[in-house]
Amino acid sequence: MPIAPLPERAVLLPALATALALAAPAAQSQTPLAQPASTASAVDLPELRVQGAGETALGPVRGISAERSSSATKTDTPLILTPQNVTVVTRQQMDLQNTSNLGQVLGYTAGGQGILSDFRGEYGTVRGFTPDIYLDGLRLPVPVTAHSFRVEPWGMERVELLRGANSGLYGQGNLGGIINSISKAPYRGQTNEVALQGGSFGRIQGMFDVGGAAGENVLWRFNGLVRDSDTYVEGGRDNRIYLAPSLTWRASDRTSVTFLASYMRDDAGITGQWLPAYGTALYNRNGVVPRDRATGEPGWDRYHRSQYGFGTRIEHQLSDNWTLRSNSRITYHELDYASIYASGFSPANQQRQLARVASYQNPTYRSFATDNTAEGRVVTGPLEHTLLFGVDFRWTSANARTYSAAAGPLDVFTPVYGYRPGNLPLTASTNQSQLQTGLYVQDQIRWNRWYLTLTGRQDFADTSTVNNRTTGQTSQRDSHFTGRAALLYASEYGISPYFSYATSFLPALGTLAPQRGSSSYAPTTGEQFEAGIKYQPPGRQSLYSATIFQLTQQNVLTTDPLYAGFSVQTGEVRVRGLELEARVAVNDRLNVLAAWTAQDPEVTKSNTTTLGMRPAAIPAHTGALWADYTFPVTEELRITLGGGIRYIGNTIGNGAPSATSPQFHVPSFVLGDAVVRADWRNWRATLNATNISDEKYVNACYAYSSCSYGAGRAVYATLGYRW
Repeated sequence: MPIAPLPERAVLLPALATALALAAPAAQSQTPLAQPASTASAVDLPELRVQGAGETALGPVRGISAERSSSATKTDTPLILTPQNVTVVTRQQMDLQNTSNLGQVLGYTAGGQGILSDFRGEYGTVRGFTPDIYLDGLRLPVPVTAHSFRVEPWGMERVELLRGANSGLYGQGNLGGIINSISKAPYRGQTNEVALQGGSFGRIQGMFDVGGAAGENVLWRFNGLVRDSDTYVEGGRDNRIYLAPSLTWRASDRTSVTFLASYMRDDAGITGQWLPAYGTALYNRNGVVPRDRATGEPGWDRYHRSQYGFGTRIEHQLSDNWTLRSNSRITYHELDYASIYASGFSPANQQRQLARVASYQNPTYRSFATDNTAEGRVVTGPLEHTLLFGVDFRWTSANARTYSAAAGPLDVFTPVYGYRPGNLPLTASTNQSQLQTGLYVQDQIRWNRWYLTLTGRQDFADTSTVNNRTTGQTSQRDSHFTGRAALLYASEYGISPYFSYATSFLPALGTLAPQRGSSSYAPTTGEQFEAGIKYQPPGRQSLYSATIFQLTQQNVLTTDPLYAGFSVQTGEVRVRGLELEARVAVNDRLNVLAAWTAQDPEVTKSNTTTLGMRPAAIPAHTGALWADYTFPVTEELRITLGGGIRYIGNTIGNGAPSATSPQFHVPSFVLGDAVVRADWRNWRATLNATNISDEKYVNACYAYSSCSYGAGRAVYATLGYRW
């Protein structure tokens, strides 16, 4: 696996942090080598068996409702004291619902129903904008959705949805928020598990998660899965190998180092449908396009991805009040991606035969990211401060090659497959390097029951692109300051109202027309106003929240009205909305999840016909309701019954309307899920069903030629052994 040399400063930052962490003097470690104890028995295996300290922001959670998170503050903060809307999906919920991608993980969260997943990556929106994907607090390279570095939910301890602007802590990013997954890591008292699963689409999958101690100061863990499966699309495959070893070394009473590695190999055939709107979301006089229809070529389309990741988490306590942390990861992934996709009806008036394009892509991506912080607790008079000083660095190298040409047509109603493209010409070849360096500071101030959070960050972002076909080279440097100010009141009754203001920025690559000076675009910026109230009954894990928000994105690229092929930055998009969520552990047997989102996205400034319109593929309303109940049958047998419904409201189906192609509506839909689980001694048998009514629905339409269906009914049976 060739790895390009890293920039010099990328090497120095983690080296310096490591030296500081290993050399500093003694104090108590906060790393979750030990976790809270429970009353485990052979008859009643818990979701986890942990010993020592209570729940931490990075460790396992008992139940479906977490109490702490670090995504919104980069400090271990109770959710009830976090002045931003954050949802934590726990390992127990992921296991019970049998989730296999991030879209499924977030299916019962407020706003999370807007996230969809296919076999290449996650797409969709949160609060009307694309969220960024993070792993263990570090951003993953996702140049485009189809080229994503993927997260395997089986390897995650928890997945957190942080909604809204977050550049004050994380630097350049989209306005919608981040999805931050936390990897499984070693802890004392771990529950080991092996399992076998089979079901719809010919799926056969084996899973394991084992760990233990290797001496007094070393803990290890190894989890992974192997899957062989088809998909609901003809010619599709969903084969995967995932391996993730980890090791925690407690170097001293005050210092710990965790190593996290992962390998994933995906083997897929046809990955996307690219179906026409007429015949799916809209009426077609020739009939309805079948749900499993593919517009590619079975046997020619392929999608092979190999990805590698290696990271470290270092923590050292300088004293009772000051802690140093360093979090780093290096990644590499490459694709072998051949696809044929539809580009619309030809001739259009027949609404039957599709024109197609053949494409082959062979990109490689390398990245390095490191985030280094010093956290301290200081008292000044009546004020208690949690201070955070940080510096992070991110480097990404992308070598992209695309070969494409027109392909043979296909009748979408009576397809005849067998077309094979010849040698495709090279149409794009670029090498791109992106660097980001950020300096940030945060103060979480407490006075009696008032909590004030102030965050500020200065970023420097550099992008360099080489066009290998023309030998042309472009470079761009952006610097921007972002921040957040938030105020929260924590009442003695478990009620916490709050208000926050935050900003974001994202570099916009490219230049203005030569007639306008050819200058680089300014960054796309955003601001967010958020007000909410949280309620956690004293002594209970349950958490209720209600949030209203307004997000505005400025400097959006729109078509230049004077010079064809160029853009100007006169666009603006505003989203207003309401989020309601409850994660309720009623008692040890009954859990309830409820979520509702209402939002109004609107293009408020534009040079095009989109002015005043709703952007494509963003639902105005989404909701979900889930409940599960566990009851004992005998002293050794427990049965869990659960089920839920998910509602996704109608969306707009054309992001670039014109007089000849107006916007249209994609219908709303409701999906039902169910689970039956039996625990007997160390054995666990689970039966999961999704879309139990076999609803035929359209996930989204981004244009008249790019619609896709969702999967029909799927049923999976899992047999596991736990010890």
